[in-house]
Amino acid sequence: MREPQELAVGRLRNASVIVALITSAAALILIIGMYWYTKSLLNKRLDARMVSMVSTASLLFSGEDIGAFLAHPVESRLKLPFHRSLVLQLRSIKRANPDITFAYLLEPTQEADSMLFIADADVLALKPELNFNKDEVTDEGFPGSEYDVSEIEAIQSGKAFGEATTSPEIYEDYWGLLYSAYAPIKKKNGDVVAMLAIDIDISDYNRLIKATFLPFGLISIVMIALISGLAFGLLKLWGSRMELMQELDRQKDELLGIVSHQLATPISALKWDFEMLLDGDFGKFNKEQEEFFGKLQGVAKHLADLASMILDVSRIQLGRVKVDRTDLDLKEFFGEIMTIMEAKAQERKVHLTSTISDKVGIASLDKRLMRMIVENLMSNAIKYTPEGGKVKLDVSSTHQELKIVVSDTGCGIPKQDQDKIFGKLFRASNACNVDGNGFGLYVVKGAVEAQGGTSRFESAEGKGSTFIVTLPI
Repeated sequence: MREPQELAVGRLRNASVIVALITSAAALILIIGMYWYTKSLLNKRLDARMVSMVSTASLLFSGEDIGAFLAHPVESRLKLPFHRSLVLQLRSIKRANPDITFAYLLEPTQEADSMLFIADADVLALKPELNFNKDEVTDEGFPGSEYDVSEIEAIQSGKAFGEATTSPEIYEDYWGLLYSAYAPIKKKNGDVVAMLAIDIDISDYNRLIKATFLPFGLISIVMIALISGLAFGLLKLWGSRMELMQELDRQKDELLGIVSHQLATPISALKWDFEMLLDGDFGKFNKEQEEFFGKLQGVAKHLADLASMILDVSRIQLGRVKVDRTDLDLKEFFGEIMTIMEAKAQERKVHLTSTISDKVGIASLDKRLMRMIVENLMSNAIKYTPEGGKVKLDVSSTHQELKIVVSDTGCGIPKQDQDKIFGKLFRASNACNVDGNGFGLYVVKGAVEAQGGTSRFESAEGKGSTFIVTLPI
């Protein structure tokens, strides 16, 4: 019944590891949650800033003027002064915010996956006087060249044609880590004639997120260390207290064993002396004297039973139950038990019956432990059954096991007490009007398990209880 020290230490170690893993996982989840929350918050602020920026910039352009400009053939637009004014306006947008890498105007086409360049702040024209950034001349960004928009969700979904918005796609190229925003340029009748697009380098923003996340990460690591340290410290303290309590419990049980063993001898001597007195070995007594000594003999017998019970409890608690298997005639054994219990049942005015299978014969069991099991179960059943109630003993066997069932129509066990009913010194909450010490079922469980058996019960408050014991034979 006593848990081995090694098992307790192993469980403590496992508990420590589990607590450490749980705290680490919780802290990791916290770190990830804080990171994504911070990133989401900053993303929302960035989106709001870019939408405000691109929508404000789009007000610099007139839908009617751009519409009139787009009415000219593509090859002639470069020669028009309006193209130069568009480029200058785009360049002013770039200068207003140093984070803007590109600013350009796009023309919608009949093709959903492509648009045409109208103008770019860094347009590369074939004419040097229009090549403001003096870069190498290429066709990229040249008015009329195609711009692939097949992977731009804001344009593919049509949202960018209705209102200023950002594109969730972040891409990296030679210029850095870029994030885009779009705003439609409309005529007064609502027709979209062009799209303003700006690309912002968010490399610094990305570093800001990481820099913001760093304190969270450090705080979380410190939290993990503190929580793990506290958990291990508490578990270690709990372990030392548990070891101390186990040692005190062991010493207490040993003391109980010693005391009950030492008490058993003088109590037994008293019981024999009273038997000798009542048998007339020291002369005859009158009726009153006989009744008096008879009561004393009953008290001595009760004390002897109690001392024996305490001794058995201490042995079970210390794991020192000695099993002495002998060939036990079960029919004769249960017959003796029924003779003893019938007297108790008559005294309590309880109807006692038994059914013992014809297959029950000789079994290799410990007679002393068997008496502890059966007598305690039947005594409890009789004790907790009111007058006129019924108690029944059923015994059956197979080649492998013996089954003992004790049922009663007593007060039953409340549901909230059922998981503790086999505990030492525990009594059900509805047993306050019945004498008892709380050792009976504890001893039953210990005696059953010492012989390799199992015990269980079924009970309902106010309807009685049934205890089932199975033992290998």
